[in-house]
Amino acid sequence: MVSRRHGLRRGLPLCAKLVGLVALQIACSAFAVVRTSLRASAGAEAESLKEELIRRCADFKQKQEEMWDVMAEQEEAEKKKKKMKKKEQASLLEAESFASQQVQLSDELAKLRLGCVEVIQQLEDLNPTPRPMTGWRGYGGENASSCPLNGTWKLLFTDAADATFRRGKRGDANTFQEIDAEKGWFVNCVDFSKEDSKLKGFRVFVEGQALGDDEVQLIFRKVRLLRRSRFFPKITIPLPSPGFLRRVGRLFARSKGGKVNPSDRGAGFRLLYVDKDLRVHRTFDGLYFVQKRLQ
Repeated sequence: MVSRRHGLRRGLPLCAKLVGLVALQIACSAFAVVRTSLRASAGAEAESLKEELIRRCADFKQKQEEMWDVMAEQEEAEKKKKKMKKKEQASLLEAESFASQQVQLSDELAKLRLGCVEVIQQLEDLNPTPRPMTGWRGYGGENASSCPLNGTWKLLFTDAADATFRRGKRGDANTFQEIDAEKGWFVNCVDFSKEDSKLKGFRVFVEGQALGDDEVQLIFRKVRLLRRSRFFPKITIPLPSPGFLRRVGRLFARSKGGKVNPSDRGAGFRLLYVDKDLRVHRTFDGLYFVQKRLQ
């Protein structure tokens, strides 16, 4: 009788341990299910926001091109006004009409820009790649092939004036970016559509230095002109120091009555969102870029 009681006493703690282990396994399984569910929910939300952002970027670009068309018409009207003095009054009225339309389009463009930024800020919270600079020139001890920035990217949206091109005598401008994490290059590419233009396009070679897991410093090194010519089809122009370029840029902005970028960190950006097919960053000057992977 005593031995049976002793056996029961020894068995009770063992049963309690087994029950505890089973409860722990159930809790872990439930947590895994919840975590998987949350990830799936976040992934679905991110995909929805990406679609919305791409749509808003397209709306912004369309309105921007409309504004450029109005500006071109206004410039043409100004030329006619100078050539035809007899119709000076009519030309002035026409120019005023264009100017009013341009202001309206600019206001609409500003609203569309804010709409893009709102979605970007929401998407930033769902960034699936917290360390996008991993692998950049071996950053983080990883191979460059693992860096998610590698590849060719198409510009969808930016509020940086110096990264957009109006249709001109060289035709439409096709802009994209090629990134090589092993060599540490961001190559900004512009190709012009007009076949009879002497300038086919150009490439701006920008060296990138990782400042952290999601920040990069940019150093503009050289510009390569691509010409439709048998003689010197490619002309490479080295660029001066970043500080000098920064000062020239500020002087140019002031001379044009534009806003001088406030950051004193130089050229660079922080990556806000990176996945397999979309990349969003904000420059140290507070300007946004949205790019979609081509390959």
